[in-house]
Amino acid sequence: MTTYDIQNYLLDRANIHDTVTKMSMYLDMSRIEALKKEVFHTKVLVDYTSMFSGEPKLVNGEEQVDSWAKQISKMDSWQHVTTGILIELPQPGAGVDVPETATVLANCTVNLSRKGAKGDSDTRNGGRYHIELTRTNQAGNPWRISKLKADLVWAAGNWDVYSAMD
Repeated sequence: MTTYDIQNYLLDRANIHDTVTKMSMYLDMSRIEALKKEVFHTKVLVDYTSMFSGEPKLVNGEEQVDSWAKQISKMDSWQHVTTGILIELPQPGAGVDVPETATVLANCTVNLSRKGAKGDSDTRNGGRYHIELTRTNQAGNPWRISKLKADLVWAAGNWDVYSAMD
């Protein structure tokens, strides 16, 4: 048994926060290769059912990034904001094992614009991410997203902007 000390706890929190923040920032900055390398686990359970119905899907992390890159390439502008990042990890101390997974609850908003969409060119929505991260053997920051669920809370604007994402 390895004791989970305060230094490792604080480093894990910082690394997890960075991984979650990179998910939105790297996508918005079109840093696709960094998004593939630094954010997602090899397999990711993605759940957008509250927005688009269907079923959660287990996908390859790189395939998820490629799907997002294809979708945003059809937009004229986009911004994803992830904030209020609450990280759940065990408190450090004697007899506490180093965690292999962590969960995150965060608020998120998305703004998309596509000229030529039927009706208004903008759509916006907001909700919450429920994220699970798994510790990997990667050098540097070892935390990668292994589950991503988006729960829609509100939506405004023209939902047809999403039709370009098919």
